[in-house]
Order: sequence, then structure tokens, then C-alpha cells
Amino acid sequence: MKWNLLPVCCVSLLFFAVPAFSQNCCPQPRPITVTGTSEINIAPDDVILNLGMVSRDKDLATAKAPHDTRVKKIIADARNAGVEAKDIQTNALRMTADYSEEKVPRFLGYEVTQSVELTLKDISKYENLTSKLLEDGVNRIDSVEFEVAETRKYKDEARFKAIRAAREKATAMAAELGQSIGKPWTILEKAANANYYLANANTSFGYNSARASEESTVAPGEVTIRASVNVSFELQ
Repeated sequence: MKWNLLPVCCVSLLFFAVPAFSQNCCPQPRPITVTGTSEINIAPDDVILNLGMVSRDKDLATAKAPHDTRVKKIIADARNAGVEAKDIQTNALRMTADYSEEKVPRFLGYEVTQSVELTLKDISKYENLTSKLLEDGVNRIDSVEFEVAETRKYKDEARFKAIRAAREKATAMAAELGQSIGKPWTILEKAANANYYLANANTSFGYNSARASEESTVAPGEVTIRASVNVSFELQ
């Protein structure tokens, strides 16, 4: 029996010729990859106060009694300062029994704690409100956080500036090599740190004192929002 091998050989040659033809017609792109970064500094417009009240007594009812009065005063003074009801959050009372560290522990009394979180949207009232809250019975300031309300808008702005910086960098680098850039191939946003909160302590704060006024002892400084992107462009 005779086999006709000519068609099989033709098909095999065609199969191996297609990849070579494709490689010649579709050369691999020559990319240039750069990183663009940007920073935007904005004055904060909100301040979040985390406040605490602590009382101690050997009688639980006596230790717990002042808290209701204190919370009512705090809420009233916060509302008078312009804090909306939705920006005031109170947490439940926490009651713990305190004992000495002797070999045979002695009962020392009860400790009752409660915390309140306020968001003040007029920073100019911060000092007066804080002083009033201390008079109301707040004996612990757990944190003070200055922030920017419309962070999304500034994040977008920082991102657009980072992309623009990436294009300018790629254009300059390519020109130095006698090339130009074409269309972008990939765009990747990198995680960037953003300092939305400038203060988070109850004794000292990281403010920029150069921005303080003569009348005020509080200088909230600026919030820095950063963006970083990796972009690959085609070299031409």
C-alpha cells in the first residue's frame, strides 16, 4: 500500500511557518515604565475628639451616679458649639472591680468608665469646647484627630497629578535616548500613605507651630494626601 505523504508535509510546514510569520508581523512592544508621585497639602476642616470619664468609689451606685449628669452636660455643650447629633456617639458604661496586688488581695473599689466621641466641623471652636468639656467632668482625652472632610476629591486630584508626573518623566527619559513615547500599556496605582490625622495623643500634638495665630495655642497644620502610580508607555 502506498501512502501519499505530500499533503501531510505541506500541513506540517504551514503549522511551523505561522508562528514565525506572526513574530515578524507583530514585534514585541518596547515599553518604558516609570513611577509618578504627587502630594497635596490641605488645611484640615474637622477634628474628632475621643473623650473619657473615669470615677471610682467603693460603692458601685456612687461611682456610677455622676456619669449620667456628665454625659448630659457634654452633649449640651457640644450641641451649643455646633456639633450635630449624628456626630456625637456615647459608649456604654464599663464597670470593673479593683483589687490590690497583695498576697491576699483587698477590694479597693469600683472603677466606672465611659467614652464619648465628637466630630467638630468648626476648628475655630476647638479650644473653647475642649475647656468646657473638661469643666463638665471629662478627665481623659484619649485622642485628637484632625482630618479633611472631602478626602475623595483630593485623592482624585493627587492621582491625576501623579499620572501627569509619570508622563512628563517618561517623555524626558525617552528624549534623552532619542526616542518618544506612544500610548500607555499599563497603569498601576500604588498604595500611598496619607496623613489624614495629624494628632493622636492626649498630652502632646504634632502641629506645625508656624501656622499658629497669636490668640490660639492650637495649630492644626496641614494634612498631606499622597498618590503614586506606575505607568508603562510604548517607546517609539
